Amino acid sequence: MRNILYFLWFSLCAQMLSAGQAHPQDAGCRLQILTSYPESFYSPFVERFSKDYGRACVTNKNTIALIHHVGEARRPRPDVIWASSPVAFAALDAEGLLLRRPELSIGPAAFGGLAVDDPGGSRFGFALSQIGVMWKPDGNRLHDPTSIEALMASEMRGQVGMTSPARSGTIHLFVETILQNYGWDKGWALLSRVGSNLATVTARSFGVRDGVVTGRFTVGIGIDFLAKATLDQQAPVAFAPLSGSAVFPASVAIVRDSTDPALAAEFVRFLRSDTGQNLLLRPAIARIPILPSYWEQSGFHPMSGSSVRFDAMLAAKRLPVVIALFDEMITYRYLELATLRTAIERIERHPRFHADPVLGALIKDARAKIETVPVASFMSSADELVNQLSDRGRLDVAASHSFGTLRDSWSRDFTSRYAQARELVARANAQLNEPVSGLAQ
Repeated sequence: MRNILYFLWFSLCAQMLSAGQAHPQDAGCRLQILTSYPESFYSPFVERFSKDYGRACVTNKNTIALIHHVGEARRPRPDVIWASSPVAFAALDAEGLLLRRPELSIGPAAFGGLAVDDPGGSRFGFALSQIGVMWKPDGNRLHDPTSIEALMASEMRGQVGMTSPARSGTIHLFVETILQNYGWDKGWALLSRVGSNLATVTARSFGVRDGVVTGRFTVGIGIDFLAKATLDQQAPVAFAPLSGSAVFPASVAIVRDSTDPALAAEFVRFLRSDTGQNLLLRPAIARIPILPSYWEQSGFHPMSGSSVRFDAMLAAKRLPVVIALFDEMITYRYLELATLRTAIERIERHPRFHADPVLGALIKDARAKIETVPVASFMSSADELVNQLSDRGRLDVAASHSFGTLRDSWSRDFTSRYAQARELVARANAQLNEPVSGLAQ
């Protein structure tokens, strides 16, 4: 018996020692791919590439976790990063974690004037994406949901689904679209109104489509390909781009510490070849190719006049600040936000509201409490804030999951703001119940 115990103990120690030396996914893999895409998307590409170049293995993580994985040198060590969010590539490149291959970069003229590649060769576009709204084609929509005004209408209360920018790089682009189109202060007010209409905040981007199909909510905010891809036995979902949203490239990049950068470059070329671009047109994938010769087949018509500056999104350092503010303001409080907004709107519809200056002042203050953030625009990219939320400058832009001193302070601030809003609404209700003199009843 003792010999058996020694053998088991020795085997366990050997396994623990070998765990840091090899990863089971390393065996037989010529190329390691780290991606935020679901298996239904990446499988046809990986199978086709593996057939010609040898086995490619895939690790799937959401965008923020993907950034963590590379920044912390986790196993398996990827050769290639493959994702939709350009912000993720900008963050990784800023840390020097991407291999620059400028000779692979192609100018905008080849892509209908769209800036698909990074000129410095840190990332390479293979498909185009748009943020928009999805719904069931046979659903009873109260409004055309493709404008921010429609998404924040009171009739949509409890009917909107989305995920958090802390879990989805593309939803961060949605938030940035609003902030850049409307400005910092008005943008957060509009996001608060959209937040008050949320039925849920899903754990992953894929959950938005599922929620629309199952009827958990009427419309979902997300990226085009998640709505358009049609898998076996899945109900169809309609999609329209959000007005004023940017067209941005879904990209691939080579990791600086790739064990086979030459093969990684072949994967980049494969995605941008006719073979790779044709795979994007499959109904189960339904992506917009980067090559203009495929645009008509994909039904893509470039929009012009968008006020969103794509390069500003990439340059902005405020990603961790925006993520933290959104979660504290909306993700953790959307149900309370809906209750407050409903109460405010009920008072605003009362016949006495516009004739009573006291009511007007109370509700104006209540709105301000739930529509403003404790950070001014000029401070949103300040190093002292960004570094605190990014673990003193490390790449952990997903520090929205760690509750440091700054996050705790913002959490207490929003708790206080919402409590004050409830008090203001209660005072407005009391004002409505008081006898009125000098005002029309």
